[in-house]
Amino acid sequence: MNSDEVSALYPHAGWVSREYGGVPVGNLIEIFELEKEFHRRILETASAEDRKRQYHELYERVHILKQRDTNEVMATGGFDRLVLTLRRELANKSVLDVGCGNGLFLTTVAKLLQHGDLWGLDTSSINTKDTERPFRFIQEDITNFVVPRQFDVVFSHQVFEHIAPADSATHLRSIHVALRPGGTFIVILPNRYWGPQDITRIVDNTFRGRIPAQGSHLNESSYTEMVPLLEANGFRNARTVVPFGAFISWARAIRVRPWINQSLEASAALRSLTNLVAKNNRPLFKNPIMLVCERAN
Repeated sequence: MNSDEVSALYPHAGWVSREYGGVPVGNLIEIFELEKEFHRRILETASAEDRKRQYHELYERVHILKQRDTNEVMATGGFDRLVLTLRRELANKSVLDVGCGNGLFLTTVAKLLQHGDLWGLDTSSINTKDTERPFRFIQEDITNFVVPRQFDVVFSHQVFEHIAPADSATHLRSIHVALRPGGTFIVILPNRYWGPQDITRIVDNTFRGRIPAQGSHLNESSYTEMVPLLEANGFRNARTVVPFGAFISWARAIRVRPWINQSLEASAALRSLTNLVAKNNRPLFKNPIMLVCERAN
């Protein structure tokens, strides 16, 4: 494929390559084609065991192409602010991070807050030794899992969008069981109205919801969809941080019903207004889903 063909089919590949710290454009195209085929196949797969195998196969191949370890550190520099925003939920609590990656969130919790037991769970292996990290790690399927204790808090960051809709109820039930009664579930994921936010960005990197995610994001969602889904699976009192509250120290502890976020989703005119605040043709506000809820029973 020559450069003109690449530009025509993947017009934003160069931009995404720079954002990923120099992952070659050819690798990004290969990742996109792999994930696009995975996306198609897994949504057509009826067997949960077959889907589990497909998840594992994809991420083993993609991590190599994406040079994940180096760029994950670059992409997660905002965990200090996130941990401080969630201080009221996390301080002095036991925490399970589902889909923990290399444990950067838990490491930040350990650095900034007094805490209880910290555990991480991920389908992929972790690069650090037991003695080098401040949390216990379990390598396990994240769609359907059982852990040996219950936690005050279960944390899920940029994970739910990777779960096929057919597995979402099973995934949420596993989280429900892992929480003590009354415990807190924190879930963060991209908003599809400001998508796509996966490797499909090499096709459209404008974050204006023009096309759906076609890669490993199987389930980009919205506040309007997530709140009733959580309530249907045993969670209650879903609240969020006020828009831009993470950047204002006095607002970080405020939790509100997500009616502003849902109003933005419901109105194309309001979404267009949010897109006006942009840099390099990409909106600065993407209405990310951040919900804090409780185990209902």
